[in-house]
Amino acid sequence: KMKLSVLALDNAEVWMINESNKGLIGIPMRTGEFNYRLEARDKAGQLASAPFQVNVKPALPTNHRVELEMDMPTPQQMATNPSKRNLLMRALARSLKSPVHSFTIQEIGSKNNKTMVAFSNNTIPYKVCDEEAVDAMASKMIMKQKMRTKTEFVKTMGNQFYVRRATMIRHGNCDETVEISTTAPTIQSMQEADSQLMLICILLFLLLVIAVAIIIYCACIKKNGKKKSTSTEYVSKGLPVVFPDEVEE
Repeated sequence: KMKLSVLALDNAEVWMINESNKGLIGIPMRTGEFNYRLEARDKAGQLASAPFQVNVKPALPTNHRVELEMDMPTPQQMATNPSKRNLLMRALARSLKSPVHSFTIQEIGSKNNKTMVAFSNNTIPYKVCDEEAVDAMASKMIMKQKMRTKTEFVKTMGNQFYVRRATMIRHGNCDETVEISTTAPTIQSMQEADSQLMLICILLFLLLVIAVAIIIYCACIKKNGKKKSTSTEYVSKGLPVVFPDEVEE
């Protein structure tokens, strides 16, 4: 029976382990190309090895994110111990009743003095928001009425991952803070619009009346001005003014 092991080359991250000689399994936390050497040793101690390369691509985008706050293990243990991540993934699959490959660990860190692990569900589409699927997954972890983590979920995750809190965060096209709505015009708004239109018509009519009055007034002033200027012009030429009485004499 051969014993398999993986040796990292070029300071690559060791995230694969051989569990019970069932093959190499692991969860990478970094993207890029990594070089390793696979070693196989038999009972006699004879060794055979072969190099291989793994290309880790970025995970698919998501429109949701679940954050688990746990007492243990520590963030350092989760980040450096591949077996801890494998056990966590199995616990999630068991608790949420989905295959192991359905989930992606997005981040490992700390929050509120607890170990924080963020993950997403690969089976939920990201190009459109499947609210029913997101709500269904959240309902297995969170009590909607009291916004508390369900006791059943905590027990199923086990004592080695004592979950204190589970939080569902929606983003992208599932972001609940973005609300786009249109409303039909109401009767009140239509009446207000009619009143405004009537007021505008009245103002225009008053302006028209004032303009006509100004035109008439200017015309009268101009006419009177012409009469006065004609009389003055006649006298200024020095011609005698003949009155009817003088003509008869």
